[in-house]
Formats: sequence, structure tokens, C-alpha cells
Amino acid sequence: MLSDGSDATFILQNILDQTGLAYICQTYERFSGNDSWEMVLQLSKEPSTRLLKQVVRCYLRLSDNPRT
Repeated sequence: MLSDGSDATFILQNILDQTGLAYICQTYERFSGNDSWEMVLQLSKEPSTRLLKQVVRCYLRLSDNPRT
């Protein structure tokens, strides 16, 4: 994983298809287990346009599920 977390965020973004989105949103533990919040905190310390773009895409995709 890169030190800025962009690889992990990219992978999360790619698994959030319909099946992946349904799976991660089934329980709070699965949803809260992703590291996207840590990426946001890291962005406040070390700004990265690339990482911000990927994190926003993940949050947008997660918002497609009414359980999130």
C-alpha cells in the first residue's frame, strides 16, 4: 500500500459495484470497517488531489445505499 493510502482507496472504489455495495452495507461493522475516514484525516495533514478524488468517489458510491 502506498503511504498516502491511494491504493487501498482505489481498491475499495472498484469493489463497490452493486454486489460489493450491498455486502459492505449489510452490517454496521462492515461499513465502519473500511479505512475511508482515516484517509480523510490523512488528507487534512497531507493534501493529495488524487486521494481526495478517490475518497469522494467512495463516499458518493456508499451514499447510493439507503442504509449508509
